[in-house]
Amino acid sequence: MQPVHLSLLPEQVPPPPNQLIGQLPQPELAEAVAQLAHLIAKMTAASWTETDDE
Repeated sequence: MQPVHLSLLPEQVPPPPNQLIGQLPQPELAEAVAQLAHLIAKMTAASWTETDDE
């Protein structure tokens, strides 16, 4: 085994999400947000169905 060197230097920490979102191309970002909203709506509907069955 070889030793591993870990470092948490500031330049190695990823930028916060709000900075990353600004760097994404708008069409892809819009599609990602739409898909995420669809998944959230689908999961919410599924949880309502499960609650109604009990």
